[in-house]
Amino acid sequence: MLKRSLGILVALGMAFAALPGCGDSDSGDSEAVGGAPPYGQGGAGAIIGIGASGPTGTGGKSTFDGGTAPLTEDQFELIQNDSCAGWVAEGEAVPSLLELVVDVSSSMSARAPGSNRTKWEVTRDALLEAIVGVNGPGLPESVSVGLLFYPNTRAEIRENRQDISACVDTDAMVPIAVLGPENGAHRRRIREAIQNARLEQSTPTHDAYRYALEEAVLPATFGGKKFMLLITDGAPTVALGCSNPAGRIQDVDPDPIVDEVQRAAEEGVKTFLIGSPGSEPNREWMSYAAVLGGTAPPNCDVNGPDYCHMDMTTAPDFSAALRAGLDEIVGIVSPCRFAFAEPPANQQIDAGKINVVLSSGGQHTLVIRDDQGECSEGWQLAGGNEVLLCPDTCERVRSDPSMRVTLAFGCTPYPRPPIVGKPETSLGR
Repeated sequence: MLKRSLGILVALGMAFAALPGCGDSDSGDSEAVGGAPPYGQGGAGAIIGIGASGPTGTGGKSTFDGGTAPLTEDQFELIQNDSCAGWVAEGEAVPSLLELVVDVSSSMSARAPGSNRTKWEVTRDALLEAIVGVNGPGLPESVSVGLLFYPNTRAEIRENRQDISACVDTDAMVPIAVLGPENGAHRRRIREAIQNARLEQSTPTHDAYRYALEEAVLPATFGGKKFMLLITDGAPTVALGCSNPAGRIQDVDPDPIVDEVQRAAEEGVKTFLIGSPGSEPNREWMSYAAVLGGTAPPNCDVNGPDYCHMDMTTAPDFSAALRAGLDEIVGIVSPCRFAFAEPPANQQIDAGKINVVLSSGGQHTLVIRDDQGECSEGWQLAGGNEVLLCPDTCERVRSDPSMRVTLAFGCTPYPRPPIVGKPETSLGR
């Protein structure tokens, strides 16, 4: 029986351009037809090529700008039934893990910009929608999620280090587990933790982040990518060990937090940072932490104004900005990332011959590659051997349980050294 991941079936169709009986897609330039990406030029072995602003299949450099294009049934069958497609099999979306570390210090009781609600009320509702799902599906059931609020207890601050329980309610941490279905036990547990968080004085960011990293994220054995999300609205006021040299709550050096984020990245854990209104004096260290944490967008500047973390301090409507930021994160950690299929012996995946097709209700849509940086509709290469759906495309897949995602991979032969004494020839001809 075929397994299901995220309620969708993923078919991986392999198109082997160098195998006998396959057409040669390098035989000429491709031309766009009816606004859709161009066809390959290879007879029975042709596959539909990805759209580009440069030549395809001819060795020229191409750039791709995302989007979608409708496919007829015949065009879709051309991908599925191509004589080079050696097999059709189910693919597995790359799983992911998300640990949330959320500031619930008393400053979150201040009014949120663009709203008559507090910053915590806005944050609470946005988290419920993005993670658990209220009006929408929330995170997919296959994502593993954990949660720690801080301080979430009345802190006792001393000059010397003490146990973390003095300033963070670690007993209330929700352990990482697969989120599960709409009314599943873990999804309910996450919902209850969000609804029951307490606002208290002090901001022990370093203690909370380090505890979540060492006690939850690093030991987790769930496969796939690991992410952390740190949300805070102000400067850390407590140093590691629930301590402060002044013996009371006041701002402390944030650099150790940045070092901790870097250490997490070295362990394979990426960290998103959201700076809520009130974090204006902390934008530079949070921005730098996002760079070291592996989540900085292209062309950002740690010194602003285009900071490298998700800076909400200047947003006229904090609620809208936070929801948009969380949606972006959800799109990244959702299982809309697919590993390349395993090619046959002596073959390698040709990244220029990948087609992604969405099918639902008898309609087929070609999803076009985007290599221009940030994208909304389309797909991108990730990590050199993965296909990542852009956020809007991912949301379309997540919101439609009947959606089928077909990935067709074209292959080229590994280069083989010429035989001594004979002229070099091209393989597969």
